[in-house]
Amino acid sequence: MWCAKERLVQESILPSGAGSHIALPTVSVCVGCFNQEAFIDTAIRSVAAQTYTAFECVVVDDLSTDGSRRRIEECLSRLGDSRFRFLPRLQNGGQLATIMTGLDATAGPLISFLDGDDAWHPDFIECHARAHLSHTRIAAMSTSDVVLIDAAGNLLAGGHPVFRLNDPRSIPKMGGYLHVDAEADPTLLFIDRGTVGWFWSTTSGMMFRRAPLEIMRPSDPDQIRICADDYMARAAHMIGGTVRIERALGSYRLHGGNGWADGRVLGAGIGLGRMSPDTEMVIRRALANRWCEVAPGLEHLISRHSMRRTLVDLIGQSAAFALLEKNSDAGFLLKDWATPQRKLQTKLIGLLPPKLRPRRFRDRV
Repeated sequence: MWCAKERLVQESILPSGAGSHIALPTVSVCVGCFNQEAFIDTAIRSVAAQTYTAFECVVVDDLSTDGSRRRIEECLSRLGDSRFRFLPRLQNGGQLATIMTGLDATAGPLISFLDGDDAWHPDFIECHARAHLSHTRIAAMSTSDVVLIDAAGNLLAGGHPVFRLNDPRSIPKMGGYLHVDAEADPTLLFIDRGTVGWFWSTTSGMMFRRAPLEIMRPSDPDQIRICADDYMARAAHMIGGTVRIERALGSYRLHGGNGWADGRVLGAGIGLGRMSPDTEMVIRRALANRWCEVAPGLEHLISRHSMRRTLVDLIGQSAAFALLEKNSDAGFLLKDWATPQRKLQTKLIGLLPPKLRPRRFRDRV
């Protein structure tokens, strides 16, 4: 069995002899389930098989209508592991509500969310915890690649198209925002919080510091029933940036009933799914509203100018003017920014065809 503390000492993350007063962090795990009777046992057992043993795990069932609850109870009974608990929800709320239930039921400073139809490789927690404890930089969240498998567990692809297609190292003018730890195994890529884009894999390939999620938790998680990773990843990144782990550390299952991945593996450059415009709008509006709400409390940590730029990058410049009119909290970030000259400029550029507008003038809500 891998000894986490000895490994960290060897990598100079912990000083030699630090064992008497430094403990490794407990990692909280939430396995979320809704009608995953066929796969939930595999997901739970992949958590139990982790080489990093300092974890707690809650299995949250979102009022499944199949036999998921029975399978969960049977699996946990066979495991007989005190680190695991079962938490059935009394009302169906969707993916983000399930995640927030797991967040509230756990206490570790690091937390991951495993979908009930996915599974982790044995070193998932180990590698993510090491990334968060890196002496290179600190990030609000980590993400790793995932292999694709089918319903029977057969390997379909050695990586997720979204993760590989959006490698920030291939994006022009990103050099100043990226920091590579090439000595780490696997290689770590730190991405500053001010960058814009999608740099992550899926829910089951992420680990978060608890504090950013608690700060950015939405007031109404029930409205984000699918694609909760879009909200969580962007929310955490907006506060403290991301570290990418350049290795596949889990399995993403394509079984024909996925909420987002409704396509087949066709080859390079073709995604597995596409978020509906309505879902994307709900997520970005929720993020923008929460960002405006928490901004005054973050000003001693993040400059108001930086928070304003993050908000405008998130929703677009003309949408920022609309937000200022509708949301009283937005004045803290946008009141001084919303000059008559900028408003006129935004209006004139809005008359151009969408594809000809500069990126910051394209509405994303």
